Amino acid sequence: MGSENLRLPGTIGCIDTQGLRATLISTVGNHCDVWRVTRRRVRDGEVSEIDFVIKRPTLELSYPEIRLLLRDWRMLRTQLGDMVPQAVFIATEVDGVPNMVVVAEAVQRWFNIANPVFADDVMPLLARDPKARVQLAQFISVAYSWYDEGRGRLIDLYGLDNLVLDVNRNIRYIDSFNVFFYPDMLDYEDDAQLREKIDVSLKRLHYLSDVLHESTPSSH
Repeated sequence: MGSENLRLPGTIGCIDTQGLRATLISTVGNHCDVWRVTRRRVRDGEVSEIDFVIKRPTLELSYPEIRLLLRDWRMLRTQLGDMVPQAVFIATEVDGVPNMVVVAEAVQRWFNIANPVFADDVMPLLARDPKARVQLAQFISVAYSWYDEGRGRLIDLYGLDNLVLDVNRNIRYIDSFNVFFYPDMLDYEDDAQLREKIDVSLKRLHYLSDVLHESTPSSH
């Protein structure tokens, strides 16, 4: 559950945080905290609401690091299209220090489809929804092509609610920060935490492939 109607703490160079009311929706990510903002807009006498999220990094990022994050996000967006919410990466000051924020399209999440806990719910939904099956098949195909038998990139499925089904039953990948793991890094340093994240992400990718197969009518 989010913490409602808070003032976004600290300062962001490009955003008036003092006058901004937000909902804290996530602090569990490895790389950022996430705030949801709803703003009213009046145009031609009509009032509409705009929902977006502000992702603020928990660590200081250099400009070269920001460029790498943007490169990886663009790769996601190019290959997965609208499954990846629109986002803007902004180099700015955070709490007076050069850093960055991401302002992204808000997604109305339903549940995490990459978590095997929800298998009994996911398979009947996918069986009845050919659009979601097509989207999931595209995601799985692209993710395996990136992985390339351990020598390339493995998409992060370790993070909480990275891959979700939204309220409109669309597959969405909503992470923006450090979206890939690089398995070959384990050749140089045996990092137990990185190994766990890679193992979990790969198991979940295999699980998604199995779920798609089981929920596709023609496969039975």
